[in-house]
Amino acid sequence: RGCTSGGGGVPTLLGGGGGGPARCEEGAPRQALAEVSVGCYNVLCSTYAVKWGEREGVGPDGLTNWALRWPVMQGYIGRAQWDLLCLQEVEHTDVGDISAGLGEGYQTFYFKHPSRPPDGVMIAVRSDTWENPKVLELQHKGVAFGLVDVTHRRSGRKVRLVTAHCRGHNKEQLEALANFADASGQGEPDVTVITGDFNEDFRSGDGQVRCPFLEGRAGHFKTLQREDGLPEVSRPPHKQAPGQTSGKGLIDWIWVRGHTSRCEVELFRDPASRLAMLSSHSVCSATGQWASDHGCEALSIRLFDTPKRGPRFLGKL
Repeated sequence: RGCTSGGGGVPTLLGGGGGGPARCEEGAPRQALAEVSVGCYNVLCSTYAVKWGEREGVGPDGLTNWALRWPVMQGYIGRAQWDLLCLQEVEHTDVGDISAGLGEGYQTFYFKHPSRPPDGVMIAVRSDTWENPKVLELQHKGVAFGLVDVTHRRSGRKVRLVTAHCRGHNKEQLEALANFADASGQGEPDVTVITGDFNEDFRSGDGQVRCPFLEGRAGHFKTLQREDGLPEVSRPPHKQAPGQTSGKGLIDWIWVRGHTSRCEVELFRDPASRLAMLSSHSVCSATGQWASDHGCEALSIRLFDTPKRGPRFLGKL
């Protein structure tokens, strides 16, 4: 499926879902069960920054500048106040620092890569929004996939959040991630969200976006493309240079699926997420560089009941 234009000219993928409120067949606005915001951010592991001399992650002395960078990223996250947050390249020695920085309003869950000694991925959920977290982890060929199932306190809807740091252009890994997101042992959620640094740009030259996950019994995934005024790529300009061999283009993605029979979803960009994206894709005064070698990706989701369709009568009564 290709992209369609949602309200306000915002391009969306696989079923639309941006802009104004959804409407029922009679034309009246539908009442959303809930609105949920999601953020995704690769925070640049300090060990890798020093090893590869990443300008965003080292100071003039060549040592890590994490103590300068993290408060900046913490500020972006704190102002956005996402209901669901996924982080990649979380150094294992920084887990406590990050959890403390997010504050008591978040529950955090860390999934460490077994074959990449310094780092892993993290999922954080707002405690006042979610309850009954259930955690699952998959170690797939040296890469950790993290999953947290939560129940929305107000609506009772069950949401599954999955995150990963992918190798890029690896079909087998993407299939494993999709299968993990459908983990049957955890039951079927109303909404599934897969986020991550995919190291792959799924856009084509004509503006279409290829979804990396096949449609299944539970439905199809969709995403929200970046509207006018937002950066078209995930990483700083020097990472887009001709000699750069990986991580070029738009590589940080959030994919959302509402269960076909239980929940419809509509995607949109809330102002706080837009501000966080713009800020994180800009030079910060603390270092004179971006706070990470990625900007963040973010969007919001409106959840709706799936319309109940009564029996259709054919012919005369």
